[in-house]
Amino acid sequence: MLYGILDQHPEIYMAKPVRPEPKYFLQGGGNYDDYKKSLFSAQQESTWLGEKSTSYYETPQVAQRIKTCIPEARIIFLMRNPVDRAISNYWFSKQNGYESRSLEEVFLQNLGAPQNNPQHVSVDPFDYLGRGEYLRHLNPYLELFGPENFLPLVFEQVVNDDELLNLWGFLDLKPIDFKRRQEHKNSSDVRAESVEVSNALNEYFLPLNHELSQSLNIDLGVWNN
Repeated sequence: MLYGILDQHPEIYMAKPVRPEPKYFLQGGGNYDDYKKSLFSAQQESTWLGEKSTSYYETPQVAQRIKTCIPEARIIFLMRNPVDRAISNYWFSKQNGYESRSLEEVFLQNLGAPQNNPQHVSVDPFDYLGRGEYLRHLNPYLELFGPENFLPLVFEQVVNDDELLNLWGFLDLKPIDFKRRQEHKNSSDVRAESVEVSNALNEYFLPLNHELSQSLNIDLGVWNN
């Protein structure tokens, strides 16, 4: 969603293709010329060059690598309700053959993860809870880039006018008439059928979400709906 919004602005060039994600900084650091040549050789004149690599935030070293390569980078982080994110992540792992446990075995019984951790994925496919503990993942970016270069956005609100104005203001760009595209419906993007699982996840993330809201000074009330 966010990639599509940014890519529509005439002063932004987003690295292509969107999949597979570039993941440039997962492999180590580099200088800016190498980074630009690797990801943006087709376009050199835009005000902003951007990329979408969702696994960056789970690797603490990435923040420093980006800071070293692009000291004045603007970091935009899109946060989804961590309960929905955990369930979607579970079904993605299930459908790709990584996960053999049931929802209840994972989230209620805490049954150990399968030992066949796939080698070709960049992050742990079973870290359903940890991946939604946003604040500890975001702190390295806040510390290195400062709040003036860091924008947290809420997935469930990102297409409303206020959030989009925040986005364009953060990038010092004029707003555009954003054309809402039909988003691909991921088959893993479903809620838990188990009320017990949903309740357990809500209970787990409630204090973490409160701390996140206080630390970033953002309203996360939409996650309570």
